[in-house]
Amino acid sequence: MRRIKRAFFGAAVSGMVLGHAAVAQSVTLDVTAWKGNEAEPAGLPDLIADFEAANPDIDVELSYISRLDTDVVLPPRLQGNNAPDVMMTDMPLVDIWAGAGLLADLGTGSEWYGRLEPSLVPSVTSDGAIYIMPLEVIGMGNFVNMDLLAQAGINKAPTTINELHAACRMLDAAGIRPMIFTGGFSAPLFVIANGLEQTDSARALGLAEKSFTESDGFNASVDLVRGLIDSKCLDPQEQAGLDPWSTALTEFKAGNFAMMPQGAWNIGDFSGVEGLNFAFAPIPSNKASGVALDLFGIGWSISAQTAHPEEARRFVEFFAEAANLQKMLDAESAYSPFQGGASGTPDLAAPYDQARVDGGVIMYPFAVLDWPKPLEREIWDSLTGFLLDTEKSNEAVLERWDEVVEDAL
Repeated sequence: MRRIKRAFFGAAVSGMVLGHAAVAQSVTLDVTAWKGNEAEPAGLPDLIADFEAANPDIDVELSYISRLDTDVVLPPRLQGNNAPDVMMTDMPLVDIWAGAGLLADLGTGSEWYGRLEPSLVPSVTSDGAIYIMPLEVIGMGNFVNMDLLAQAGINKAPTTINELHAACRMLDAAGIRPMIFTGGFSAPLFVIANGLEQTDSARALGLAEKSFTESDGFNASVDLVRGLIDSKCLDPQEQAGLDPWSTALTEFKAGNFAMMPQGAWNIGDFSGVEGLNFAFAPIPSNKASGVALDLFGIGWSISAQTAHPEEARRFVEFFAEAANLQKMLDAESAYSPFQGGASGTPDLAAPYDQARVDGGVIMYPFAVLDWPKPLEREIWDSLTGFLLDTEKSNEAVLERWDEVVEDAL
């Protein structure tokens, strides 16, 4: 039978049984992913069951490996003789593994490649080859508790900096804590979104052709955080200590804060909380639309070592079919990476959808390889340090970003 297995730093532990009773299969595909477990099913249990029903000669064994653990668990397997057939990947992983010859070229002549959104094509194509079949683009914006806003006399999610300042002051006056703004994720989303909105040099910053320290946009973005503190949007030391992946989410779900920059992948979980009336909006900025910070998140890659290339390709291409992919988009509240593809966002994400229509989209620079991956962790750490000591100069925050970029070249 097909199982989801959980693997942490090389130790595999059996997980829950998702599939039907075992039947004779001629091929078993070993598939790894950081989606598909109970916390983030992403529609995978049902989709894999559908795939197996349509392909009775193939059995899929899905192993859950968290994204952080993927960096540790899979390289020894890829470099040895124990590589999975198909792996969930993102562009930072593809950049490393394809460069080492560990991934199969999926081919730019495939039907699905011709349907990709033009803006994604340069990011996923390398020297005429493609090593990832994109599955989704997912928004990172501002979760807003509309009932708490209404208690303070506010009738819409703020999309501009001025509206955010006004909302914070009104919420604070009503005794409502305005924002979750963790240094480990929410604050970086805000600073990156506002910094990039004020510069057209994302790629140049990632190549050290321009510096963060001298960037007017990023200096202004750090100053915006000081302004939020002045407007009582957040208690910086309290926010520095919140875990963005557990405590912060729990606090928002409990209705203890009015707003929280985070990813749309939380919409499904939040929607299951009785009485939580929320909207998913763009990150407030100086532009009227706000910023829709889009993340090209996940895709499927095939190992160069697979003994089942034809079956692995059938698995990957199954997800490119619109009706199949829609199940994942609905579960993830995500957007299709294909031209004319539907969205999986619910009505409560209408403010974020509108920001995309109004031209507020900025691609998250790490996901499209504009910025080196080590910089992401440095931004989380340095903004946490900044929240603990807001007397730090902008230069003290930003110069380390430049150093990390230089080290990565």
